[in-house]
Amino acid sequence: MIKNALLTLVLVVSFFVAQAQSQNFKYQGVARNNNGTILSGSNLGIRISIRSGSATGNIDYQETHNVTTNQFGTFSIEIGAGTVNRGTFNNIDWAGAQKYIQTELNTGGSFVDMGVAKLLSVPYATYAFNAPGSRGATGATGPQGPQGAVGPQGIPGINGVAGPIGPQGIAGATGARGVTGATGSNGLTGATGATGSQGNQGIAGAVGATGAQGIAGATGPVGATGANGLTGATGATGAQGIQGIAGVTGAVGATGATGATGAQGIQGIAGVTGAVGATGANGLTGVTGATGAQG
Repeated sequence: MIKNALLTLVLVVSFFVAQAQSQNFKYQGVARNNNGTILSGSNLGIRISIRSGSATGNIDYQETHNVTTNQFGTFSIEIGAGTVNRGTFNNIDWAGAQKYIQTELNTGGSFVDMGVAKLLSVPYATYAFNAPGSRGATGATGPQGPQGAVGPQGIPGINGVAGPIGPQGIAGATGARGVTGATGSNGLTGATGATGSQGNQGIAGAVGATGAQGIAGATGPVGATGANGLTGATGATGAQGIQGIAGVTGAVGATGATGATGAQGIQGIAGVTGAVGATGANGLTGVTGATGAQG
């Protein structure tokens, strides 16, 4: 039990006549603590008093109920069917004076006053069950009376507590993987391009002319054999002919004619006269030969 809690109560009252011999009516409420938190699954004591004339008028009838709130803090009772503390429910004079309903709540200690509400005209329909005397014959329908003033608008009912959110649905299984498409065939290999024709061979360059041979000198008389003279220098090599321009490479051309042999080069300068040889035996001195012409 919840003890010593300051409670607020939101009330929804619906009145009805359940059967021809019953004047009971439903009473429904939501219990909250002073922080506005719903008191779910709580055992409560409810005391209902029907007061006459004003919110503090005499108590015509009083009863108690023991209830357990649901998960939303809601409870429901039937007024007229509780444990009677005072009066008789069926003897309430609904037509005698304006009626008020007082609600008290007990969470484990004493009853706490939760307020008084004015009862509207609906419950007074039950007055017909308590009317004295037997019911006479139905009289003729009287003329329609003037339309009554519009009554005050009733207190709007509270919004119902939102239901819990349902669990999330199970994720669907992953679909099977599609079949892999066949590999396409290889494309055709392109044709090889034609080989280009070979260019003509260039003309061979002309061989350079051979230099003119020098004039041979006259042979002088044989003198005494002297020392070997120095070897004369080698004549210069004739200039090489100019190389022809290289032709475009193409088909192999015909072999060109062999060029004419150049003239022989000029003979080199004669070497210097060797040293005088040693004096021979007492022979006659030979005549000195004439010097040969220069090559």
